[in-house]
Amino acid sequence: MTRIAIIVQRYGLEINGGAELHARLLVHALKPHYDVDVLTSRALDYQVWDQHYPTGEQWVEGCRVLRFDHPPRDRSRRKYMPLRHKLRFKLRRWLPRLGLQAVRHPTANDADDGIDYLRAQGPTMDGLIDYLRGHSTEYAALIFMTARFHPTALGVLVDPARSILVPTLHDEKAMYLPHFHRVFRAPRWIMYNTRAEQAVARQLYGEDLAPGEVGGVGIHMPAAPGALDAEGEQRWAQTAERHGIDAPYLLYVGRVDTSKGCGELFDNFDRLRRRSMGPVQLVVCGQLFMQPPRHADIVLTGFVSDQERDDLIAHAGALVVPSRHESLSLVLLESLAAGCPVIVNRHSEVLRQHVLDSGVGECYDTFEDFAASAARILGADSATRLTQAQHGRRYVQEHYDWGRIVAKYRRVIDGDRTG
Repeated sequence: MTRIAIIVQRYGLEINGGAELHARLLVHALKPHYDVDVLTSRALDYQVWDQHYPTGEQWVEGCRVLRFDHPPRDRSRRKYMPLRHKLRFKLRRWLPRLGLQAVRHPTANDADDGIDYLRAQGPTMDGLIDYLRGHSTEYAALIFMTARFHPTALGVLVDPARSILVPTLHDEKAMYLPHFHRVFRAPRWIMYNTRAEQAVARQLYGEDLAPGEVGGVGIHMPAAPGALDAEGEQRWAQTAERHGIDAPYLLYVGRVDTSKGCGELFDNFDRLRRRSMGPVQLVVCGQLFMQPPRHADIVLTGFVSDQERDDLIAHAGALVVPSRHESLSLVLLESLAAGCPVIVNRHSEVLRQHVLDSGVGECYDTFEDFAASAARILGADSATRLTQAQHGRRYVQEHYDWGRIVAKYRRVIDGDRTG
């Protein structure tokens, strides 16, 4: 069977979210068609790049995983971001009006180009890059996930003709470094998660990028809303009792971190509860990477099983995605598939596009927007919620079906990009 490699910054059963979960889902989808190796780090925690997993070969869910050594994160990495690139990031809204790209073409200087920043940010895996130099010809394709990290930003240049980039691109400061001009021009093909992400790439790096298309990720379609059997209802009753959920609730699922907008979400919810809109809770599902909020109506579940997370989504009044930086948002798509409406940060072009294209959910900017969105969704009658659920499920079925997505990857991997 043809062998391919998927290169991603972290990989493991305990890592449940973002590009890392996307990588695991892609491995499962491609395994029936290819022998898949995963090339990754030893890290569990992205904040410090710890040496959690042993180095060398492991087997995870029947797939060979090769882990490479790397130093811990360099806490002084900010000094490697040149001032002029910080200014370009700050001025990014005005540069297109002046006919200027946000990033100029790269220089030969590692500090100005961004190589020093990438090495300081981590995970810096020179061993992985050396492995690719010696073994790339053993693979029909090298699929790189997350452009902003060292393994992809350097690895995609080793054997460009075999490289497929899944950039998971955000409009964030690091992506304004000149090196990323090379990254987005080098590979055989680019698989974007959304049209909005592809538009961001063109805005940042120009029109002469490597060829590509919108790929995305497949989403499992659960049973239609309201289809729980007696066993499911009993399971939900136990879950609600265990976590103290006794009112309609908004739900957050993912890494609980200020970088994901959680601090602002907690502040907005605190202000919302001060208004007389009836009982409502905020259920927060995920690992904490910040100080926990202290509010009687905020329920922290911690890390939960997939089944429990699915039950929390199915019974939520709405999922809230407060992040400004998303390239796809798996949990948003899972929520729409389950018939759960969404409330998203208007500053994220990707999230806003999901709402517009699906016709489901609300976008907010200010607290007043957030409060009005929550009131409309939580106050909707059953007929409106049913109609919204149908729209959301249809959107996911039409755009995020694994069969279509795998067919796209197979065309590129096997060298036929005309289908």
